[in-house]
Amino acid sequence: MAPPRPAKRAKRDPDATPPQRGEDDYVPGNIVEIELCNFMTYDRLVCRPGSRLNLVVGPNGSGKSSLVCAIALGLAGDPNILGRASSVGAFVKRGEVAGHVKISLRGDTPEERICITRKIDTKNKSEWLLNGTIVPKKEVIDIIRKFNIQVNNLTQFLPQDRVSEFAKLSPIQLLEETEKAVGDPDLPVQHHQLVERSKEVKALEVALKQKEHTLNSLKALNAQQEKDVERVRLRDNLLKKAELMKKKLPWLKYDKMKKEFIDIVQEQEKIAKEKMEEAARIWDDAKGPIEELKKKKATYTSNMKKIVNQVNENMTNRQKVTDQELQLNRELKATFDDIDDLKKQEKSRQHRILKAKEDLAAAEKELEDLQPYEQPRAEMEMESKNNKLLQALQSTGADNIIEAYHWVQQNKKNFRREVYGPVLLESFITQDASDRDYMVGQMKKYGIPVLNYVVNEGIRRQPLNITPEMKQLGISSRLDQAIDAPDAVKDVLISQAALDNSYIGTDETHRRADEVSKLDMRRRVLEDLSKEEDVESSTRKLVDQVAKLNAERFQAMIKLKDLLIGAVALKWSHAEKQMSSIELDAKIWEMEKGVKKFEKDANLAAREYEDRKRITHEHKMKLSMAKQHAESIAKITKDLAKEFVEMPDTVEDLEAAIQDTESEANSMLFLNQNVLQEYQNRQREIESISNKLMDDKDQYEICCSEIETVKGKWLPTLRTLVSKINDTFSRNFQEMAVAGEVSLDEHGVDFDHYGILIKVKFR
Repeated sequence: MAPPRPAKRAKRDPDATPPQRGEDDYVPGNIVEIELCNFMTYDRLVCRPGSRLNLVVGPNGSGKSSLVCAIALGLAGDPNILGRASSVGAFVKRGEVAGHVKISLRGDTPEERICITRKIDTKNKSEWLLNGTIVPKKEVIDIIRKFNIQVNNLTQFLPQDRVSEFAKLSPIQLLEETEKAVGDPDLPVQHHQLVERSKEVKALEVALKQKEHTLNSLKALNAQQEKDVERVRLRDNLLKKAELMKKKLPWLKYDKMKKEFIDIVQEQEKIAKEKMEEAARIWDDAKGPIEELKKKKATYTSNMKKIVNQVNENMTNRQKVTDQELQLNRELKATFDDIDDLKKQEKSRQHRILKAKEDLAAAEKELEDLQPYEQPRAEMEMESKNNKLLQALQSTGADNIIEAYHWVQQNKKNFRREVYGPVLLESFITQDASDRDYMVGQMKKYGIPVLNYVVNEGIRRQPLNITPEMKQLGISSRLDQAIDAPDAVKDVLISQAALDNSYIGTDETHRRADEVSKLDMRRRVLEDLSKEEDVESSTRKLVDQVAKLNAERFQAMIKLKDLLIGAVALKWSHAEKQMSSIELDAKIWEMEKGVKKFEKDANLAAREYEDRKRITHEHKMKLSMAKQHAESIAKITKDLAKEFVEMPDTVEDLEAAIQDTESEANSMLFLNQNVLQEYQNRQREIESISNKLMDDKDQYEICCSEIETVKGKWLPTLRTLVSKINDTFSRNFQEMAVAGEVSLDEHGVDFDHYGILIKVKFR
C-alpha cells in the first residue's frame, strides 16, 4: 500500500486579507508556550507551539487530550466544555494535591508576552495570575476576549469528547457559532439586529392589518348614526341655551337688588345722616359756653390743688423745723449732763492718781530692801566639743544621729561648703542649696531633717543690754551670747528658737523677776493716769457746743415763724378760689338744663342714623350674597356678556323664555339616549387609531429601511465567508478522495432561519 501523501498547504485566496503576522510569523494571541505541572498524566511539561499549524501525534494514553484540556482550562474555559469532568480538581494528577497550567500568548509586538497561570487543587479551587500577579478571573477573560479566543465555541475549539455535540448542532446554531468564531466581529451583531428587526416588521404588519380593519368598522358604525346624532345635538343646543339663560337670571336679580339699594336704602341713610349732623351741630353750639365755663372751673380746681400741695409742703417743713428744735433741746440737755459728768470724773481721777503714787513708792522701797545677787563660782572642766556631742548622742541612744554624723565626716570632700550638725541632736545645717539636696537624699534613711542657711537672709541680732534692775535680779547674760557656735548655726537657732529673747539666771532670778514685773505694771498705770485729758479743756469744748446749739435753736424758730405766715396766706388764697369755683358750678348747672333738650334730640337722630346704617349693612350683605350666588353660577366674560345682550332684560321675560326653550328640547324623544356619547367615543377612537396607524406605518418603513441597510452589509460579507469556508472544506475533502460542501441556507427576510449546511459524499 502506497504511503499517504503529505497534506498540501491550502492556497491563499488572493482576495482575502492577509493575516497580520509580525516578523516572528506569529499573530497576536497565538500560544507561544505551554507549561504544565501535576496536570492529568504530566508531572511537568513545557511545550512551545509553532506559529502555524501544530499537530500533536502519539499513541493512546500518551497525553494528547491532556494537552488540549490544559489549553482550554488555562484560557478560562469551564471543565464542562471538555466533556470529561465537572470540576477542576479532577484534572490534578493522581497522588498530588495541586497543579498549574501556564500559557504564554504573543502580545501586540514580538517582544510582548502575556503569561496566564491557573493554579488548581483537589478542593476545586482556582487561582489566577497574570504576568505573575494574582488577578480576578474577569481580568483574564477580558484579555482572552481581546484576541477573540472562544474555547466554549465548538467551531473554534472542538474537544474529542464533544465531537458528538458538534454533530448535533443545527444549521442555525452552526451559523451563529461560525459568525462568532471566524467571521467579522460585527457579523453576529448585525445578524441579531436583522432577526429583531424582522420580528418587529412581522408584528407591525399584523398590527397594521388589525388597525385598518377596526378603523373601517368604526367609520361604518358612525355613518349609520349621523342623523340621530344631529337631532341629539339640536336638543343639546336648546338645553345649553336654556342653561345659558339660567346663568343670566341671577345676574338680573342682582342688578334689580342693586338698583333698589342705591335708589332707596342708601338715600334714606344719607337723609338720616344729615339730620344727625344738624342735631349734633345745634347741641355743640349750645355746649360751647358751658365748655368755656368748665375749662375756667378746671383752672380754678388745678390752682386749688397746687395750693393744697403747697399747704401740705409748708406743714411738712414746719414739722421738720419743730423736730429739729426738739432735737437741739435734747442735745443741749445732753451737753449739760456731760459737763456734770466731767466734774465727777476729774474728782475720781485725782483720787486714783494719789493712790497709784502711794503704791509705786511702796514697791520701790521693797525693791531697794532686796539683797544684791552674787553669782556662784564653779570650776568646769572643758572637753572636746565633738567628744561631748558624741557622748550626749550615745547617752540618748540615738544611733541614727551617730551614723549620720559619721557619714557627714566621711563625705566632707563632696560638699561645696561646710556642714554643721547635728544641731539640738535632731538636724544638720548646710550653706549651699546643692549640698542641701544631696544630703536630703542621704538623710531620708536616717529620718533626720536638713536645713539650708542662706547668708544674705541672716537674722538681725539684738544688742545685749543688761539694766541695773536685771543685774540686781541676777541676770548675767542672754542665751545667744552664751552659746559658742558658728554664725550660721546661731542664726538658725535664733530664727527657730528665739534665743535672743532668752536670758540666763537662777531660780532666785526667776522669783525676783515677778516682783520687777509688778513694779513695771504700777509705773505704767501711773503714766496712763497722767496722760488723761484734764477737765478744763473738756469743759471748754462743751460750753462752745452749748453756744452753737442755742444759735441753731434761734434760727429754727425764725424759720418756723416764716412758715406759719406763708401757711396763712395759702389758706386765704385757697378760700378765694373755692368761692369762685362754687359760683361757676351754679352758672354751669343753669345752662346745662337748657342743653339737655338738644342732647336728647341729637341722641335720637344718632339712633335713627345707626338704624339706617344697620339696614344698609344688611342690604349690602344680601347684595353681596346675591353677587356671590351669581358668580358661582357664571362669571361674566366678554363672550358671555355678548350672549347676555341677546336675551330678555327683565326677570319675568327671561324666566318665560327659559321655560319655552326647555319645553321644546324635552319634546324630542330618542330610542337610544346614549347615541351621541357612543358616536363621540367612536370618533375619538377613530382619531386615536388613525394616529397610531400612521405611526406604525412610519415605524414599518423605518424598520424595512434599517433591514435593507444592515442586510446590505451582513449578507455579502457572510456569503463571502461561507464561500471561503466551502473552498477550504471542499479542497480538504478532495485530498481525502471524498466530496464535501458548505453552503449558506438563505430564507429571504426570515433571518432567524438562516443557517449553514454541511454536505459530505463518501461514494
